[in-house]
Amino acid sequence: MGSNRTIVWFRRDLRIEDNPALAAAAREGSVLPVYLWCPKEERQFYPGRVSRWWLKQSLAHLDRTLKSLGTRLVFIKTHSTVTALLECIKAIQATKVVFNHLYDPVSLVRDHNIKEKLVEQGISVQSYNGDLLYEPWELYTESGRAFTTFDAFWTKCLHKQMDIVSLVPPWQLTPAEGKVEDCSVEELGLENESEKPSNALLGRAWSPGWRNADKALTEFVEQHLLHYSKKRLKVGGDSTSLLSPYLHFGELSVRKVFQVARMKQILWTNEGKNVGEESVNVFLRAIGLREYSRYLCFNFPFTHERALLGHLKYFPWDPDPDKFKTWRQGRTGYPLVDAGMRELWATGWIHSRIRVIVSSFAVKMLLLPWKWGMKYFWDTLLDADLESDILGWQYISGGLPDGHELERLDNPEILGAKFDPEGDYVRQWLPELARMPTEWIHHPWDAPLTVLRASGVELGQNYPKPMIDVDLAREKLTEAIFKMWESEAAAKSAGSEPRDEVVVDNTNSGENLDTPKVVFLEKAPCATVSANDQKVPALPDSKKDHPPTRKRPNCMVEEGQNQGNSQNHKKDTGISSIDQDICSTADSSSCKKQCASTSSYSFSVPQQCSSSSNLKWLWQEQIDMEQSSSKDGAV
Repeated sequence: MGSNRTIVWFRRDLRIEDNPALAAAAREGSVLPVYLWCPKEERQFYPGRVSRWWLKQSLAHLDRTLKSLGTRLVFIKTHSTVTALLECIKAIQATKVVFNHLYDPVSLVRDHNIKEKLVEQGISVQSYNGDLLYEPWELYTESGRAFTTFDAFWTKCLHKQMDIVSLVPPWQLTPAEGKVEDCSVEELGLENESEKPSNALLGRAWSPGWRNADKALTEFVEQHLLHYSKKRLKVGGDSTSLLSPYLHFGELSVRKVFQVARMKQILWTNEGKNVGEESVNVFLRAIGLREYSRYLCFNFPFTHERALLGHLKYFPWDPDPDKFKTWRQGRTGYPLVDAGMRELWATGWIHSRIRVIVSSFAVKMLLLPWKWGMKYFWDTLLDADLESDILGWQYISGGLPDGHELERLDNPEILGAKFDPEGDYVRQWLPELARMPTEWIHHPWDAPLTVLRASGVELGQNYPKPMIDVDLAREKLTEAIFKMWESEAAAKSAGSEPRDEVVVDNTNSGENLDTPKVVFLEKAPCATVSANDQKVPALPDSKKDHPPTRKRPNCMVEEGQNQGNSQNHKKDTGISSIDQDICSTADSSSCKKQCASTSSYSFSVPQQCSSSSNLKWLWQEQIDMEQSSSKDGAV
């Protein structure tokens, strides 16, 4: 063991096992494990209530583990992360700072700036991959461009040599000497008094913490993985892994998950259990989607604001606060959608397929701006994850080369019969329909009056009639698409179309998409440079690079702000990418500041969420008031 004094900066890597930053620090000398909470820097991505509850429990769990190893987790609430780090460095005379990478747009910029400032002070800074199978800058096409379709990306991953990594957790840690001004986990302010009654119920269903994550993984692999490919087709029950919050907070190593699943697959293949082999492929595809979400955010850091393709720039969304409220409250009149929204409000969790269905309903049936839905999901999901939500919302709205076509509109009634054939899920979350026969459970408006009376259902009274007819919704969607095309054509003829607009058909290969070639910011050698260090993408000047080509058809590369997409999912053919059960995030409605947008050819992060209109302000104050007055409804 060396004589270095190293600060280990914990973020979303709240585990001891397979933690590269912690392992490196432990080998080199004494350590100061630190968690810095800076609400100001979270900006529009300030976590929602249930997500903060999980974070608090996980931090307390990690602190107990570190104490058993001879040190403790230092909690610091601050207005500036870099200032807090410099104070810690001074307090213990630290020689080094280590941390594991994050890939969301805000963290990419913040981490790069912090690293630069620390290096200027003569502090050695080392960062590691503790979140992915491969770093985003390790995977590119033959021409050096980023992948823009999932299948091509995942094929590359599966054919790339993977080193078996197993970092043995330290059995003892030497605490660095020095006095640091810190606080307790309670004093971080992750949970206020008004939230505690609702949050107490969360503990009945979930057990945060890295040791509990290991137990959850073992239970899933041993008891549920074998038939995962079949069970995933039905919502509710044990049809998902329930690992997404553990993965989001870094309580579980994705490398470990991948390796454990692969070992099971080899075993089942040797035993001739084809269903097990297929289940592992489907499960690992979900892990691949999580990888891809971070890959997209790294290589296209504007995707939290606008679609990768630009077909939504001119889309005429319907910013109706009343429709939005009806959707949130689960009063749309479509049982599967309503059941999903009520489960989300009650538990902070919904099945990945339900996330697809309810978000698609908002975007395609109601034409609600997609950012409204993202913000609501951010505030209510237990496993809120920015990168995964960006992937999901962009996919469903046709914002990705391999995404859904914008004109695709799925009938909730048909989806209900497919994914909840017996109606058990609907009955669980819609007690007013509990006695409705299975034949009519997903379309009670068609049931004979005698059936409705026998079931105790009064449409328009104790359960709403459909807020919009499917055929009418399809007509309105088609009309909106034509308006979008007309507006885009008018902008072209007027010469006001952005120079970086690219028009492509999303049925074409994404490899033909003219996306910015990825380059990396080069710096002079300094104390922070190593093979492990995180790179920062920069988009080259389009005038110096070759100009975009212009093809015609369905989808356009967008630069707008009010454009829509939808939740965590992939195609519903073959091994469906929709089975991603590692989900979800967006902007937080906790932030109410005016917003600035980013340029398409600069790598910057907005100080607030971008908006070229005031769409969000129509409902922002209303939803905040509702949430504060209805906390007892969330479990």
